[in-house]
Amino acid sequence: MKKQGPKTSGWKLRAATSGLALLIVVADLAGKCPSLSQISEDANEQLRLTVLVYIYARIPEHDLARAKHVASRILQEAGVELAWVDCALSRPRAQLNPACAAPHAPTDIHLNIMPDLAEGPRVGGLAMGLAVATSPPNRGQFASISYARARKQLLEAPELTPGQLLGHGIAHEIGHLLLGTDSHSPTGLMSARWSSQELKLAAYSKLTFSDEQAAGICGDVRARMKAQKAQKSATAAMK
Repeated sequence: MKKQGPKTSGWKLRAATSGLALLIVVADLAGKCPSLSQISEDANEQLRLTVLVYIYARIPEHDLARAKHVASRILQEAGVELAWVDCALSRPRAQLNPACAAPHAPTDIHLNIMPDLAEGPRVGGLAMGLAVATSPPNRGQFASISYARARKQLLEAPELTPGQLLGHGIAHEIGHLLLGTDSHSPTGLMSARWSSQELKLAAYSKLTFSDEQAAGICGDVRARMKAQKAQKSATAAMK
């Protein structure tokens, strides 16, 4: 789904077509990113993002935990660690958590888990998530996912649990934020519509980012971390 200006990206499931080749995405835990010594001034520095989670939907704890685990695994296989912070919805309670109260840093991702998403120009009838992706140097940080739509689409994915499907959807939307505009791919995790074969891969933890996508993700996270360091240095210099 393509829009002008700040881009929003949804994803859907697609019915299998006869003769469609089975896409096998091999996860390389050794890292699809270049080695840390090649990508960081500090060879011991791990690429990392913080996901600030705002839960508006009534979602069972086990589904939420599974979704976080799946999304973390997918991003880890691309070379990026995710740190999860559950943020309270009320402002007074949110202020109690420094991570939620502080201004968003470049390495922060704001994720809304919604009961549903209203259908409209930015969200198609079958889309489960929405990401406000932008082109560098402005980096997208806001994404939403619909728990109700995830559960509904389980009818087309009997091999998956709600948490598994939600986790893949979250990874897909984070992928849009890191890869920028027009980042759908013909097949694989970043496909706008997933086939039944791809859903089977998801059930077996084989639906991941491609090597090319992982390289782009690592490059974006690297740039975010660099921008965050620059912000901290500038703030310290003003004190």
